[in-house]
Amino acid sequence: MTMRRVFYRLLWVAVFVLPLWVLLGRAFFGVPLGLQFVGQLLLVPLLFVGQAVATGVVVGRRSVRQAKAVSWADVGLLTLSWLGQIGLGFFIVDSSAESASASAFTQVAGGASSLDLSTALFALCAVVAIAAGVGLFASALWQFVTEARARMATSLADLERVASGTGAAAGRRPGYGDDGPVITITPRG
Repeated sequence: MTMRRVFYRLLWVAVFVLPLWVLLGRAFFGVPLGLQFVGQLLLVPLLFVGQAVATGVVVGRRSVRQAKAVSWADVGLLTLSWLGQIGLGFFIVDSSAESASASAFTQVAGGASSLDLSTALFALCAVVAIAAGVGLFASALWQFVTEARARMATSLADLERVASGTGAAAGRRPGYGDDGPVITITPRG
C-alpha cells in the first residue's frame, strides 16, 4: 500500500518533471543542444499532454482518490512509462552542424560504438514509454468504466428497492423510522 501511495503522490509531479527531463536532460551532461532540440520543442508538449490525460483518468477514479493510492496495474505501467522517459533524457542523440552527434550516454561512455548503442537504447526507451503510456491510459479508462458501472448498478438497485417499498432507504438503519403508523396526541388547551 505504501508504494501505491507514493506513486499517487508522484503522479502530478511526474507530469511536469519528466517531459522537462526529456527536453533538457542531456544538457546536464554537457551535450550541446542542436537541431534535435527544435524537434523536441514540438514533441515534448505532446508527451506532457498525453501524460496529463492519463494521470487525470487515473486520479478520476473514486477508489484512487479515496485510498490516495493507485492500483497495482497503474504502478506497473507508470514504472515502465517513467523509466522509458528517464531513458529518453539520457539516450536521445542530438546532432548539430558544428558538433558531432552526442547524447548524455555518449558523453559519459565515449567512443563511436557508444553512439550506436545510445541510438538503439533511445529507440527502445521511446517504444517502452509510448507503449506504457497508451497501456496506462487504456487500463485506467477500463478501471474507471468498471468502477462507474458498479457504482451505478448499486445506486439503481437502491433506488429500485426504495421505489418498490421492499427495503429500507439507503443510509437508514432498519427499525428507525420504519415503526408503522404514528399516533399523534394533541393537548387540549
